Amino acid sequence: MKKKHSKAAALAAEINQALKLEDGQGVMVGSDEYFRIERIPTGSLVLDRITGGGFALGRHYELYGDENSAKSFILYCTIALAQERGKLCALVDPEHSYDLDWFEWVGGNTDDLLLHHPANAEEAVAVMMLLAKHAEEHEIQVIGIDSVASMVTRVEMETDPRQEDRIAEQARMMSRALRRITSVNRKTLFLWTNQERTNVGIKFGNPRTTSGGRALRFYATGRIEFRRGTKVLGKRHIARGGKLVESEIPVGRWIQCRVEKDKSTRPLREGSFVFDNEQRTIDPAIEIVQLGLEDGLIERQANGWYSYVDLENKEWRGTWNKFTGFLRDDMDLQQELVSAISDRTEGDGETDQTEM
Repeated sequence: MKKKHSKAAALAAEINQALKLEDGQGVMVGSDEYFRIERIPTGSLVLDRITGGGFALGRHYELYGDENSAKSFILYCTIALAQERGKLCALVDPEHSYDLDWFEWVGGNTDDLLLHHPANAEEAVAVMMLLAKHAEEHEIQVIGIDSVASMVTRVEMETDPRQEDRIAEQARMMSRALRRITSVNRKTLFLWTNQERTNVGIKFGNPRTTSGGRALRFYATGRIEFRRGTKVLGKRHIARGGKLVESEIPVGRWIQCRVEKDKSTRPLREGSFVFDNEQRTIDPAIEIVQLGLEDGLIERQANGWYSYVDLENKEWRGTWNKFTGFLRDDMDLQQELVSAISDRTEGDGETDQTEM
């Protein structure tokens, strides 16, 4: 193998010298470190697990599905985690839905965020092209687009609203844009959120489709579907009839995720988490219990109780509510389990890449 590698490296160097191509732009050997997949966490332990350790840098990912299903939240969290690494990030916001307070709430740094509200889709693409070209120089790690459905082409903006719009103009724009962006992108993660529409007249099969045509689903390394599940109820005191009454109200919701496509790990993996409406974040305790059970770190006993023996040989036992309460109150216990779960997630991602 070493002999073949040396022959390949020598030939690549000869071709690059003849064509005067710089490093990273010419012919390379398939085992170069340049091709090693580097990942960034998503902000959700469950989503990290089903994506093989997080989103792969240098690729496109599409987050689509139901409304109010934490797509923008995952986008904000990913940007915030990239900023923790000291990297710059950008958000192209044709939807004009950027929430400064919420972004800071999830840990984002507004001073390290480039924000653009494009007048039309062509302007958004031009900005993304420039960002991708200068990403390596300025260490831009994540570029988020929220959302594809709200990108309006210049032709559509100038069309008389009383006339019919040009058919598939947005789809053609997305096809052109992705070809151009992908050709200049190197190590920047493009994270696209998208909305769903219904194909009218479909009697058989799934009538759901995403905006912007089919280009993004082909160019994307990963496509993750988000679905709203059942509500999580909690007892709260609310004013009713001039007095406080204890009542059960929705305090959260289960969100179901499914990896429909992923070329960097195994696709068709599923997971679920609870989005806490009051804290405006994912409930970490529920994610930890689910993945702890999956990894064999937490045991579910015959009486329905959950148990875990920590590194100091102290046993934690209790019902679902009591055990998740332990995790929320004891940050050391939570961190111990998160570290163990993350180690297994990273190992799982490495296994997936080897198998492929």
